[in-house]
Amino acid sequence: MKIYLATDNQLEAIAKHDPDCSPSLLREVVEEMLNRNLFDRMIIQCFQTVLGSLKRMNEVHSLELEDFLQIGRTSVFEAIKKFIPGKGKAFSSFAYMVIKQKFVECIKYLEAEKRDQRNEFREIETEEGLNILDLMPSYINIEKYVIKKITLENLLNKLTKRQRQIVDLFLQDYNFDEIAEILGSKGKGRSLNKTYNDAIKKMRKGA
Repeated sequence: MKIYLATDNQLEAIAKHDPDCSPSLLREVVEEMLNRNLFDRMIIQCFQTVLGSLKRMNEVHSLELEDFLQIGRTSVFEAIKKFIPGKGKAFSSFAYMVIKQKFVECIKYLEAEKRDQRNEFREIETEEGLNILDLMPSYINIEKYVIKKITLENLLNKLTKRQRQIVDLFLQDYNFDEIAEILGSKGKGRSLNKTYNDAIKKMRKGA
């Protein structure tokens, strides 16, 4: 089957309604759907269910929708590795659960960062004995986190699209073989090592 010739509806029908699809065919289907961003609607729905307001995520954690779409897309790729056909559950349902768990982990991590930032201010008091946090909006507590993210984002923006993809995935703890697989790169992950090193050198020059 020439997957690239399939319509969006045909691809989605396999992912949503065929729990017995062979692993090799399903993998091709999922990769083609990722190439066409066909999982984005499900990722956004999952985001809204778990995290609610994008505006709040942006104001409190300085994160954009694209950040969560990227998390969701890599979660779909993780799901295809774990999915076992023939269990009565179609891939899309399984992927939704994996994405949801990843978003839950993400918000736990961000809230932990927020608490750590808050603790740095806890011992500071005004002359009247009031905790200085009482005088600050809540988002100030993660100012350092936001600054670090903005700094990193500025450095990443100096990279080519290919370098940016590799560094983004490496920061998510993927090894180079896994990154090569995600990006559909020919050869082993070793071939991406030089691209990664060139990207890091470029970022260091801009720091």
